[in-house]
Amino acid sequence: MNTRNRRLVLALLCGVAFSGAANAAERMRPGQWVGTTTIAGKTHPTSSCVSQADATAMSGDAKAIQDYLETVIPASICKISDVKAQGDQVAYTATCGKLPAKVVTTSYRGDSSEGSDSTGAKTEAKLVGPCK
Repeated sequence: MNTRNRRLVLALLCGVAFSGAANAAERMRPGQWVGTTTIAGKTHPTSSCVSQADATAMSGDAKAIQDYLETVIPASICKISDVKAQGDQVAYTATCGKLPAKVVTTSYRGDSSEGSDSTGAKTEAKLVGPCK
């Protein structure tokens, strides 16, 4: 998987958007996350080490999530906008290169997540232990 696709998969895996501190939830816990992302009928394995700082950002408000996403997904790859968070669900718009904008929505349960985007891509992941 090339770097651009890896970052897009990370974006989907993170699939995040958060609305406000009052709605903050423990969406992700730190550790090694593994899962799959299915794009255009092809399934790709994913693996990511989520640090305590990453997990805290993902469990924060919309601004914290957008700031985090913009550090892991450079604007030269995708522009992240319209980040929203409500309870365990995060949604945002990603505009990547010349492709049409897509809405990414992910639901988190602390140790697992599942999401999709408006192009039909799907992702699921789970926490499997400490980072390797």
